[in-house]
Amino acid sequence: MSHGPTSPSVHHSSRMGQLLLVLAATAFCGWVDYVTGYEVSVFAVYALPLILSTRSFGLMGGCLSALLCSAVWIAADVVAGHLYGQWWVVYWNALHRFVFFLCVALGFHYARAALGAESRRWGTLTRPWPVCTQCHRIAAKDGHWHRLESYLCEHAGTPPMPKVCPDCARESYAMAGFTDRTSHR
Repeated sequence: MSHGPTSPSVHHSSRMGQLLLVLAATAFCGWVDYVTGYEVSVFAVYALPLILSTRSFGLMGGCLSALLCSAVWIAADVVAGHLYGQWWVVYWNALHRFVFFLCVALGFHYARAALGAESRRWGTLTRPWPVCTQCHRIAAKDGHWHRLESYLCEHAGTPPMPKVCPDCARESYAMAGFTDRTSHR
C-alpha cells in the first residue's frame, strides 16, 4: 500500500527521522566534548543540534534541545573526570551553557522568522503587478483593486512619501495658466 505525500504515516516517519537526527547530533557533540576533555571547551558545537531542532520542531523544540544539550554537557564533563571543588559549580556552569543554548535557539528562530517575512514581502514586490491603465490601481490576489500607495504601504511595510515629479509639476502649472519663468529669458 503506497502512501501519498500528505499521508500521516509519511509525516510521522519524517518527524521521527528529524528527531533521530537531532538526537544523533546531540550525542555526537557530547562525544566530541568527552574526547576533548574538560580542559577544552567546545560548547559552541552544540549549536548544530540546537539549530536542527529549532528548524524542525520550532521554538519549543529548540528550548527542549537546549535542556538536553545542557544535560549532555554535564554528563560529558563529569565522565571526562572533571572534579569540582564545590558540588554546585557544575550546575552553575550548566546553567550558563543552558542560557547560551537558549540564546542560540531563540536567535535562530527569530532570524529565520524575519528572513521568511522579508522573503514573502520581497516576493510580493518582485512579482508582476496587474495595473489598470486608466486609474493606475493594482489588482491584489483577492480580486480587489488598490491604490498604489495603499498597496505599497500594506505589502512593503513603508508608506510612500508624496512628491511631485518635475514633468507633472510643469504640466500642472501649464494647465493652471502659469508659465515657467526660466523659459522666457
